Amino acid sequence: MKKLIIVCSIIAVLAIILFSSTYVVYEDEIAVVKTLGKTVTVVVNKEDEAIVKENMSKSEGDDDIKIVITKGLQFKIPFIQTVTVYTAKNLTYKSRTEVIKTKDNKNIEIAMYAQYRIVDPLKFLKKITTYENIRAKMDTRVYPVVVNSANSLVFQEFFELKLLADLVDEKRKELNEVLIDEYGFMITDIGINNKSFLQSNIPGIEQKMAMQIEKESEKTKSEGDSDYVKAIAAADRERVQIVSEAKVKAAEIKAEADAAALVIYQEALQKDLEFYKFIQRMDIYKNLTDTTVFLDKDNALISPINGY
Repeated sequence: MKKLIIVCSIIAVLAIILFSSTYVVYEDEIAVVKTLGKTVTVVVNKEDEAIVKENMSKSEGDDDIKIVITKGLQFKIPFIQTVTVYTAKNLTYKSRTEVIKTKDNKNIEIAMYAQYRIVDPLKFLKKITTYENIRAKMDTRVYPVVVNSANSLVFQEFFELKLLADLVDEKRKELNEVLIDEYGFMITDIGINNKSFLQSNIPGIEQKMAMQIEKESEKTKSEGDSDYVKAIAAADRERVQIVSEAKVKAAEIKAEADAAALVIYQEALQKDLEFYKFIQRMDIYKNLTDTTVFLDKDNALISPINGY
């Protein structure tokens, strides 16, 4: 029994030592290893290695810390080294609801959300330490930026989803530069998930809608008048063009008719000039009303009737 107790004790001690000498960092985790309170190793994601190195270069005394990107079973010195493990998954922040004023002085109630993850566990451990403390940083550093951005919009723009999303996403990029450098975490997604207008806005909205309708009506009427004037002007231009073309065509036809008549006239003269003269005199005789004609044998007009 003594030997069995001794063997069991040795096995238990070895198990305790082995358990105390190892730790596991899963694929969705990151960690900080300290030796007697001094950081010696950080285990991070490969895509965040450059961020951790840059933060270390800015912090005095962190140059000798080892960066490990291999996850899984790790070894440590038992009872001397301690390990702090954080999740590398996205965490969610939801803000309080707050009433703000838009740029055009309308009241609107908004609340925001943010997805964030820890990229530098060493910086996070130094500045924030626990998950519970991160909410305070989000309330004081992230939420005011989003609210101030929202204040720059007019009421109607809050319902233009792309405009609002682009504005908030632009602020996310600016925030991450500060958050990574100071606290070791970054925002992966951010947005305003609740926006509603208060009942006090209704009279103002109705008045604005009425003004907008009146404005649109005046615009439509003005456009109608303009179209009418343009149509009249176009019709006048078309009428002038048609009349002008008709006059040109009539002149061409008249010219062609005159030319044809002249040709016929010339041809008739060539056929029998004396007969033409006779016909002409007959026409003159017909029109001799209340006219005195002196009979003179040398008068060519009466030569056809001389001797009768």
